[in-house]
Amino acid sequence: MKTLNMLKVRGILLFSLFILWATICKSQVSYFGAALLNSQKLETFKKTTTLFTLQYADYADLEKFDQAIKKNWTITPYKIIKPEELARYDTLANYSFFYFDGYAEKLDSTTNVNVVYALKLITPSKKPKVKEESILATVTLFADRNTNLLIETQDQQFGSKRSIKNNILSNFYNKSGFLNWSPGFLTGYLKQINDGLLANENCTLDYQFYNKVRLPELAKETLYVPEYIKEVFSSRLALLPPSGIISEPYNYKLKFVSYKVLDSLILNKETHIKYVVYTQRSDDKIISVYDSKDDKIIYQRFYPQSPNFEMNDLSEIKKVIVSLK
Repeated sequence: MKTLNMLKVRGILLFSLFILWATICKSQVSYFGAALLNSQKLETFKKTTTLFTLQYADYADLEKFDQAIKKNWTITPYKIIKPEELARYDTLANYSFFYFDGYAEKLDSTTNVNVVYALKLITPSKKPKVKEESILATVTLFADRNTNLLIETQDQQFGSKRSIKNNILSNFYNKSGFLNWSPGFLTGYLKQINDGLLANENCTLDYQFYNKVRLPELAKETLYVPEYIKEVFSSRLALLPPSGIISEPYNYKLKFVSYKVLDSLILNKETHIKYVVYTQRSDDKIISVYDSKDDKIIYQRFYPQSPNFEMNDLSEIKKVIVSLK
């Protein structure tokens, strides 16, 4: 398999934008329709063809990813391309891009690492031969430790900024593991972005929300949990929450399933399930519940300074259900 180090990364590097917003990763899916409306960038975007890039391993499941995108992406025509092909479109108008990116956010003595799947629009600037880059949306990804460490220590690495960014991009597309990433997950993420941008809306900081009608249905339905949550939880030595207090257990129906099974259920139009997505971002976490009936989020909570998944996270969902019944 080719790596980005073997490709013409110079053009690809033009697409690497280390995002400046500090709040976007407090929501698992963020979009900025209202913020871009007055600048006409949103209308410009709607006239583009959106190019999706995937990790190289994902192209073995290209049909499923295409199915996932086709299910909910209606705002623009789209095309799935290889990462090295981005350079071909660098000088062309009428394109927008989904790509992987990451940046470190330093706050006093702590560093938050953010890894995202971002939607970007490039348009001509008022200055000759200069382009403006606008981020329209991001999805917060749960990356493996090596990827987070690579981004966190980039200022300490040897080499030019270009070579360091090249190495980070190479890892994103070739080596990084993203636990909350699959064709099924992607179709849920795209639903939020597609509908939010069509409605000219913003979604950034949102500590907690829930659907008062959909969520209580879980009292009689099964909540599907991807196996990576069970594996991450089981791999830790400390099973008790930091508070030492164990909430009343989630005693509604739960079912742990593999990525393959979950993807098939989400992408099957005949099956409607509710499923959990756990996203860890440095010292924070986001717990989301999606409904595959229309791929909308029906519950989400952001936990600052509490990165690890706990059974209490499910208990918190039950508390909300009980309060709404």
